[in-house]
Amino acid sequence: MSVADAGQIVDLDGGPDEAPGHDRRRAITLAFALCLAIGTAGVGRDGPEAIAPIDPAHVLALPPKTADAHLFTMPDRLANEPLSNLEFVAVRVRGTEGLGARVGSPGGVWLVTWTEGGTAYWLSSEHRELSDLVNLAGSLR
Repeated sequence: MSVADAGQIVDLDGGPDEAPGHDRRRAITLAFALCLAIGTAGVGRDGPEAIAPIDPAHVLALPPKTADAHLFTMPDRLANEPLSNLEFVAVRVRGTEGLGARVGSPGGVWLVTWTEGGTAYWLSSEHRELSDLVNLAGSLR
């Protein structure tokens, strides 16, 4: 071996040289494929449950001419936020457990909250007491 050959790199594979940037495109394609796989694993739904019709939930309503109470609803899956720091008491509402609390200053608004059939309910009144709200909730249809 001569001294002139000592500084050269010899390719033993004998394959053609790749174009500049080709290895970068392969890495980006692989990263994109991994992101798709991870995203669809966490979000996507496959099978019969993905195309099954969703039955609309029956939502309770206040009786006609009930002017001194307010009823709010939302899907139960969206109501999983922590409740504020109020002094809650456990109440029995429509055969399930619920919470009652006084919101605001002393003499403020009474609030009763419970979940039923996949829906979260909040019933409140400025004029009714907690027991009246629980009875009103029991009469909802």
